[in-house]
Order: sequence, then C-alpha cells, then structure tokens
Amino acid sequence: MVHHDLYQDNVLIVPRWLTALLKGRFDEHCEEQGHNRKHKNLFCLECRTCICKDCDDHANHRLLKIFTYGTGRNQSCAVVKLDNTNELLDCSHIQPRVHNGAQVLFIKQRPQTSYGGNNCERDGCDATLEHHNSFCSIDCKVNHIMSVPSNYRNAKWLLNRVNLP
Repeated sequence: MVHHDLYQDNVLIVPRWLTALLKGRFDEHCEEQGHNRKHKNLFCLECRTCICKDCDDHANHRLLKIFTYGTGRNQSCAVVKLDNTNELLDCSHIQPRVHNGAQVLFIKQRPQTSYGGNNCERDGCDATLEHHNSFCSIDCKVNHIMSVPSNYRNAKWLLNRVNLP
C-alpha cells in the first residue's frame, strides 16, 4: 500500500487529510474522556483524525461523516457520501453503492463480490464492479494511480480542491 505523502515538483500529490482518512480506524470506540462507548463516525479534515460526534474540540472544523455499510457475513465497511466527498476530490470511476437512499463510496478496499462484471483495476484487488467503473474504493483509486510514477501526471484530482492541510 502506498499510504504516504508524495511530492511531484515540490507539490503535494496525496493531501495529508486523504492519507489520514485512508489509514483511519472507524470501527473503534472513541478514546476521549467519557466517549468510550461511542464509535468514531466523523473525520476531521483539519486535524486529520477520526472522532465521535461528542468531540467538542472540532466544533468549528470541517467534518466528513462516516457511515457503516453492511456487506453481509457480519462484515461492515466505512463509507462516505459521494456528494460530500466529490467536493474534496474527483470520485469518478469509483463504484458507488446506495445506503439509506444516498450514494456512498467505500473508503478502503471492499470485500470481493460475487456478481458478474469487470474487476477493480488495482493490483491485488479482486472486487467485481459494474461495467462503467474502474475502482471499488477511494483507497484502490489512490493506490492504483500512485503505484506507477507515469500515472502522477494523471493524479491532479488528488490535489486539494478546498483549502485543507
């Protein structure tokens, strides 16, 4: 996995907030005082950390809501709403899913599915996709583009669209 900041001509290609989001552990309980029974269901874009809804230190920060998407076999995955994420980076060619009436994207590589279609373009990912999509998750798209130096020129979508650290 390529989860580190990369620079091209002294320009940050993978923003630090995106690196932190891809490393995030949303299946854990919040460790803040008194929040130990609350799941981390928010990502603070400014502090680049996973938090719960009761973490007050982030009240004036830009937050990304994280949802849990059940994938069967007692598995669940962290997802984000497509509309909210598209403001931050180009989410084209990532397979969306519908969760509670909203289109969502998997943050990390998702479990393999059994229906027909093409496979995720990322090496080592066997997820099956609908015919017009190339990636099963944000993580797979980032890693695919960053895995080959010649792809860096196509990675402009990774640059911050909003002013974030």
